[in-house]
Parts: sequence; C-alpha cells; structure tokens
Amino acid sequence: MTRGPALLLLSLLLSACKGPSKEGATPPKDGATPPVAATASASHETLPAAVPITAAPIYDLELTLVDQDGKSVGLDVYRGHPVIVSMFYASCPFACPTLISDIKRLERSLAPEAQRQLRVLLVSFDPERDSPEALRALARQHGLDAKRYKLAQAPETQVRELAAVLGIKYRKLDGGAFNHSSVITVLDTSGMARAHADGLNQPLEGLKNTLNELQGSGSKD
Repeated sequence: MTRGPALLLLSLLLSACKGPSKEGATPPKDGATPPVAATASASHETLPAAVPITAAPIYDLELTLVDQDGKSVGLDVYRGHPVIVSMFYASCPFACPTLISDIKRLERSLAPEAQRQLRVLLVSFDPERDSPEALRALARQHGLDAKRYKLAQAPETQVRELAAVLGIKYRKLDGGAFNHSSVITVLDTSGMARAHADGLNQPLEGLKNTLNELQGSGSKD
C-alpha cells in the first residue's frame, strides 16, 4: 500500500498518542451499567472514551488481523460496505456481551437494505488469549452471522494504534481482565468515521440515522 498524505497525517497524529490510559477510571453514567457488572468482576471499571482521530480513513492503518477462521485479513476487509467497528475481549464478563447486544439492537433497527449492506468488525484487546477458536466460540454464543460479522485479533502494538484512532481507552489488569471504554463507530464505504456512540445501553438513534443514510452507497454483494 502506498503511504499517501492522509496516511502520513494519521501517522503523525498517532505518534502523539501515548497508548492505553494508566489513569483511574471514571464511574459509568447512571443507568449505563446494571448492578450485575459489580458481581461479574469486582475490579472492572468503565473507562471514558478519548477523542477519536478522524483526519483520515482508518483503512490507512496497515494492520494485520487474524479472524475467527484463522485467516489473515486487512482492516479494510469490508471496504465497500458501511461498517460498524468496535473493540472487545472474549472473556469479558459483562461490558463486551452488552456491547455486542447493543450492536445487534442497532442492526435490527435499520431499514432492510441498510441492514443487508452492513458489516461488523470487532477487534480484540487480548491477542494472547483470543485465539481463532475463542473468537469462533464467542461468535457462536451470540449467534453472529459469519458472513457479516468478523471477530479478529492483532499484535499488541497494532491494537494500541487502532484503539487510539477509535478513541478507545483500555488497561490490562493483573488478573488478565481489562478496564476499557465501549465505543461503537460507524464507517462509510471508504473507512471514514461518520458517527460514534460511547457507553453501554445508550440510545443509538444517531448511528441508526447515519447507517440508513449510507444505504445504497455500499457493495451489493
């Protein structure tokens, strides 16, 4: 891939980022996290989102992903489709299952053609444990359509790059769990971020409207 001006700008912006936040987390908004979260992981905290980098398509990042089928794919695997992209880890006890439920809720709310064109890419914080087998098991658990949902892992340095671009903070805990923010981002067919939603169980009307507006702009495959 040729590094054009957009990728150069993106690289400069990334160089100013310091990676995962080491600061203490702020409490989740009232009503955003049901009480079960406390019992699922006593040390788990929700981190506030950072400001995403939107100066260039995220597809300019040269990431090497391995998906739930063990195949190497690019970050732009769904180029030509409207895409929802977010980050998670498979052993997450509460926040990530809720995030996936929010994405499925958003998907169900779309107009039929927008729903048909939509693709979803979820990239793990936890490449050490999130093997293709673990990702496949999670996809089966949530009934995700393998033709339209891709779960993937990447090397840790690339995980940090993607998180910085998406405005997602995360911090690994001693027990192997992660504190992290939960951000859903809508990309257009070229990989430009068009809308974001931060937090769990949030109204998703803005993302719905953006995806419906992108209806017809994507591939017919």
